[in-house]
Amino acid sequence: MMKTLMALLVVGSAALAQDPPPQDPPKRPEPPRPQDRRDPFEGPRDGRPVPPAPPFPPGGERRPMQPPINPDEIRAWLKDNEPETFRHLTTMQEQGKREDVMRILAEAGPRMRDLNELKQRDPKSYERTMDMRRLERESVEQADQARRAPPEEREAAQKKLKETLGKLFDAREEARTRELAELKRRVEALEKAVTDRRASKERIVEKRRRELMGEKSDEDW
Repeated sequence: MMKTLMALLVVGSAALAQDPPPQDPPKRPEPPRPQDRRDPFEGPRDGRPVPPAPPFPPGGERRPMQPPINPDEIRAWLKDNEPETFRHLTTMQEQGKREDVMRILAEAGPRMRDLNELKQRDPKSYERTMDMRRLERESVEQADQARRAPPEEREAAQKKLKETLGKLFDAREEARTRELAELKRRVEALEKAVTDRRASKERIVEKRRRELMGEKSDEDW
């Protein structure tokens, strides 16, 4: 009996003397997912899920959703306002180039919407813009005719082209002059606003101080 106990003690001591079984290395924490990251200036979270990012920049203007493209409407508009583009579109359709057709329609859609909005907002500016577009188309067509004209008619064709380009130049310069006058008006208004605010600095600062301190402003009713 004593020999058996001594043998068990020897075996147990040898087992304890052996190295402990290897353990798995500690797992490294996973990097935070994009949705888990937060601004360092943000307060502690309350366990609620992070809301998705807004579809527009913070503080940016929410733009109304544009209506879907109406291919028939754009085709009709191109036929009346951009005949050359309409001819190119028709050629792409006849050749079965669907991707090119969709690209032309997609690019023409915003132009059509912008001009329609301009027509409603400022009819006179719309008429001047359309006049410049018409002169631009005529200059392209007249240049093509001048290149193809026989020698005895080329001089007259180039003279007609030069007259059209002169009208287009005058129309563009008139538009730039109006734009410059509008910019000057806006600059003058901004300068006046800056001058008025500087003269009212004490009142504006005091009003803001009261707002931050939660005090009732003298200007409140």
